[in-house]
Amino acid sequence: MGWHRIVLGIGNPGPEYEGTRHNAGFMVLDLLAQRLGLSLERLERRADDGSRTFSGRVKARVGEGRRKGREFLLVKPQTYVNLSGDVAAPLLRHAGLAPASLFVIVDDLNLPLGRMRIRPSGSAGGHNGLESIQERLGSDGYPRLRLGIGPPGDDAGSEGVKSADWPDFVLAPFLPEEREVLGRVLGRAADCAEAWLDGQDLPTLMGTYNGPMPGEEPPPRTRARDPDEPGPR
Repeated sequence: MGWHRIVLGIGNPGPEYEGTRHNAGFMVLDLLAQRLGLSLERLERRADDGSRTFSGRVKARVGEGRRKGREFLLVKPQTYVNLSGDVAAPLLRHAGLAPASLFVIVDDLNLPLGRMRIRPSGSAGGHNGLESIQERLGSDGYPRLRLGIGPPGDDAGSEGVKSADWPDFVLAPFLPEEREVLGRVLGRAADCAEAWLDGQDLPTLMGTYNGPMPGEEPPPRTRARDPDEPGPR
């Protein structure tokens, strides 16, 4: 398989998790696949000759496509957030790709809803999905697009949610009044992923997509917590 780049969205499988904050990465993958005319199908773990290509732990829904003459793969792991690395690492090894060829889209409680932030590398920031990927890759040198799921307008992010309430908050659906902002940021995130698939360099993407959305006034800043800071998630 000659994939040039892989885009992986983090989320939990199953209808009970659809539309929840922790599945923001899945939402972007679904929108991106729709734009590109791809269906996300179960990853085949055996080759045409019946030989095993991946172990039984590599469970994902994937869509293969081509842009500008180069093949790519969209991936939604079906192993739950905290085992995302069980899918990411084998796919990279199979394709012979370095971590820099993996673009991860992930929810971030430390950013308010409507914000997104690209990083070329860095800590997992306490996110179990990123921790799993970095453990299995043995590297943090992969780009990631963090989508804010924190309270809207609160630039302190997770500081607006009591730590004891974090699990319930990230597994809860977005509120009806958040849908407009959510739709706009999902579209912007899909734009960013498309640009990365087309070969846009990370500094340019960071300059374009980090920060407020066009037309949005930055909220008053108290102490903005950097998403790369460690914290339970």
